[in-house]
Amino acid sequence: MNISATILAAGSSQRMGDNKLLLPFQDDTLINVVCKTIIDSYLKPVFVVTGFENKKVVESLPKSIDKIVYNEDWSRGMATSINKAISSLPNNIDGNMIVLGDMPLVTVKTINKLHQVFLNNNGNKIIYADYLGKQANPVIFPRKFFDEILHLNGDKGCKNIIYKNRKSSIGVPIDSSEIIFDCDTKDDYSDLVSMKIDNV
Repeated sequence: MNISATILAAGSSQRMGDNKLLLPFQDDTLINVVCKTIIDSYLKPVFVVTGFENKKVVESLPKSIDKIVYNEDWSRGMATSINKAISSLPNNIDGNMIVLGDMPLVTVKTINKLHQVFLNNNGNKIIYADYLGKQANPVIFPRKFFDEILHLNGDKGCKNIIYKNRKSSIGVPIDSSEIIFDCDTKDDYSDLVSMKIDNV
């Protein structure tokens, strides 16, 4: 079963003030840490969707990324990046994990755990990380939901698809706030570099 990954790295980081993806973290950039985690997992191929400051972001990415997709409509919201990614996937992909580029604490162990649950359910279920009963990220979508994803718009991502398809979705408990921490503000970044994150 072929399960790909799409890393979203197109936003303008309005609440941060600077491009958060290029901030230093663990002797690297934040987006590079995320990319290397996914590259080290069982997911293949790994795509990155860029937009804002495309050239700078591309120059920061690992050479082993399988494909970089530029979203010229990035300013219209996250859905445009997700749509761009899904429409760029090869025809042999059975499922795709959507990964946020500003979540550098997510581990290979967590990625592979979600991957295994997807396999255990024959690629028929939406698989998402669950933290204390709360739907979190990343999420794997089976191919049968790709058309529905392509009809998304705005900046809400895929939460509504999970909500509408609860019977076809499985939350995988992850006992770590790695799956709910994203780096949106300067305070978030301060917490990140000082590692004031619970259970990580």
